[in-house]
Amino acid sequence: MMLKSRFVVPVDAPVIKNGAVVVEEGRISAVGPARDLPHGGVADYGDAVICPGFVNAHTHLELTSMAGRVPPSEDFAGWLRTLVEMIKTSLCTREDVQNSVRMGLSQSLAAGVTMVGDVTRQPVWTREVLAASSIRGVSFGEVIAVGWTRHRLAELLEIALSDTHQTDRIRAGVSPHAPYTVEPDALRTCAQQAKEIGALLCIHLAETRDEDLFLRKHEGPLADHLRRSGVWDDDMPLAECGPLELVSKTGVLGSSTVAAHANYVSDADIAQISNGGTSVAYCPRTHRAFGHPPHRFRDMLAVGINVCIGTDSLASNPSLSVLDELRFVRRMYPDCPPQTIMEMGTINGAKALGFGDAAGSITVGKHADLVVIPLEPAGLRSTWESILDGDAQPTEVYVEGVPQLGRKRTTL
Repeated sequence: MMLKSRFVVPVDAPVIKNGAVVVEEGRISAVGPARDLPHGGVADYGDAVICPGFVNAHTHLELTSMAGRVPPSEDFAGWLRTLVEMIKTSLCTREDVQNSVRMGLSQSLAAGVTMVGDVTRQPVWTREVLAASSIRGVSFGEVIAVGWTRHRLAELLEIALSDTHQTDRIRAGVSPHAPYTVEPDALRTCAQQAKEIGALLCIHLAETRDEDLFLRKHEGPLADHLRRSGVWDDDMPLAECGPLELVSKTGVLGSSTVAAHANYVSDADIAQISNGGTSVAYCPRTHRAFGHPPHRFRDMLAVGINVCIGTDSLASNPSLSVLDELRFVRRMYPDCPPQTIMEMGTINGAKALGFGDAAGSITVGKHADLVVIPLEPAGLRSTWESILDGDAQPTEVYVEGVPQLGRKRTTL
């Protein structure tokens, strides 16, 4: 099958005018000008762009049902406390969680997202739904081991790294939640066990400026949050260092780790992330919603850090669309090259999630995970501007060459 459009955007190669992608057995067998490619049937999308499926490198699909219920504010600890209490009453059964995940998957695919890095409190329930879907990605089982909850570490790690419901498309990883909810010894254990089996690791890192105060002195809003949550005990060790130094000392930083957010980092922190080969999942609209200072993603890119894009959850973001995130970045940082922005939402995310050789760009041999976006002629200056400056949403999404939305196209 050949998919044709006015432009094909491979991301890792120049834009192709009047291009096409040939798909055989779910993989890309050829890409180039349509006139030069052999084909059987043709799906002609006309005035549209075909680009790789978008990658949401950091999200929480099980929180989809929390949309609009916990408005973000600059009081992060207060927001987190409200969210945790609401989860206890709204996401307490298998049916609740799985229905929320299904909604998140549906919204993600409709937005052109074909790969996710999903953090979940309920790995078994969530992975059952993910495995039945067409989406690709990593399911990070969340671990919280602080205060009296530290005794659950072994149990949570076993569940997080279980091969139950793993498929060729869905892999298991572990997410020690954050430096303030996982004690140093537990962080070290998470890193060691993930490394032993070759699993990826995701951690919320430097998400709030309060992390540093908590780790050094057990003071501030995060300490109050843990006390109010009832998990505090007097045996909690002080890290006596900042979050980046802590995760480095405990073996968490590395090429198999995704650091979500990284909102508060120094030059030394950025160097440490770069040296470790850790990927950073920048969540642009969630970052804005909490009133954080400008993110340093451009400084990170400049030193070779693999920066990718996440939406976080609908508890803090209006949609699960990576395309919406990329358009937001384009508006906020017009000096950032458009190709760089597209790379953050596609090939960089695939690399961070361990699928860099299989997806993330329109490259021969990779899976045919593709998105079709109609062109917006008014004021069109280039293909990049059409994608990033426009408002058009995907009209079709393919995963391994199979259409997911069933929208109309011309077939020859």
